[in-house]
Amino acid sequence: MSLRILPYSPEAVPAVREFNQRLLASGAAADLQFPETPDPGWMPGMELFLAVEEGLVRGGYILRRQMFSIAGAAIGAAHYRLPLSEGIVNRAYAMLGLRLLRDALSREPRLYAMGMGGWDKPLPQMLKRLGWGMCAVPFHFKVVHPMRFLRHIRALRTSPLRRAALDAAAFTGAGWLGMKALGLTRHLSSGPFNLEPAFAPWADEVWERSRPAYALLAQRDAATLDRLYPPSDPRFLRVRAAGGWAVLLDTQMQNHKQFGDMRVGTIVDCLAPPESATAIVRAAASLLEQRGVDLIVSNQLHAAWSRALLASGFRTGPSNYLLALSPAFAQAAGGANHDQFHINRGDGDGPIHL
Repeated sequence: MSLRILPYSPEAVPAVREFNQRLLASGAAADLQFPETPDPGWMPGMELFLAVEEGLVRGGYILRRQMFSIAGAAIGAAHYRLPLSEGIVNRAYAMLGLRLLRDALSREPRLYAMGMGGWDKPLPQMLKRLGWGMCAVPFHFKVVHPMRFLRHIRALRTSPLRRAALDAAAFTGAGWLGMKALGLTRHLSSGPFNLEPAFAPWADEVWERSRPAYALLAQRDAATLDRLYPPSDPRFLRVRAAGGWAVLLDTQMQNHKQFGDMRVGTIVDCLAPPESATAIVRAAASLLEQRGVDLIVSNQLHAAWSRALLASGFRTGPSNYLLALSPAFAQAAGGANHDQFHINRGDGDGPIHL
């Protein structure tokens, strides 16, 4: 295979478009599409690479470089995201996925991958075989409006019998009573909090106080946060409370594959010293409840933040949001347990689909 892996240049856009069309025509999922521009502008620090064979694009991947704190010390790494290969529809390119990964490792040995859709997907299966350190990032949820939840939660409405049972529970009130008995609909008070228009020097103070407490933590100073969550984007709600902060979304879903037409609140990102986690979670959940969401969700890996969510009326459900660290990155992390890593959706593809 006379194939080279090169940086994505504007001249390659027509070939990328043809690559995407070939994938779709061969039955690949509609969301498996490579950006048809070298600068998609999703998040800062992205570098795009293409696998090119005689003028045809056969695959590609994205690196998003960023700094991490490991027990307070700064270290560089990169997120390996959206690796796509023609091998998913053409067995002649079955080994291209491995070649893309090796190319990325040659550019940055400290790689991580996130999300990936579950353990049964090709990428996490390959990374596991290659000895990457892997775990699921727990999924936490809190039901605010039981009737809306029961009527729209597609993960549970998987058969006519289940749909009928959930509809009956919703309309008779039995679902609300059951959830209340289980503590799934508790409304908890919180301390004072502020909504901030942007991150500022106060966020730098939170960063400096917090980073020594976490075995692994992506850089979250004010400048980085304003790049990740631009002040010009009205979707992001920045809650400041109890010596820390959280970034929230309040999204009206439309025919979502998991949440149907619910209004979903998301605790996307957060930071404070671990002892302040509960106060931050309660402030974030309180604001989202006041805004009228039906359900609040969050993926949080660190044990202190998971405990804070559970203490605030959240429960855990199945998670298909995975973390994988390359051997070099896992070694740099010093063998710490994964539940000492402060990882959430702010560290991966961001709040896509939310």
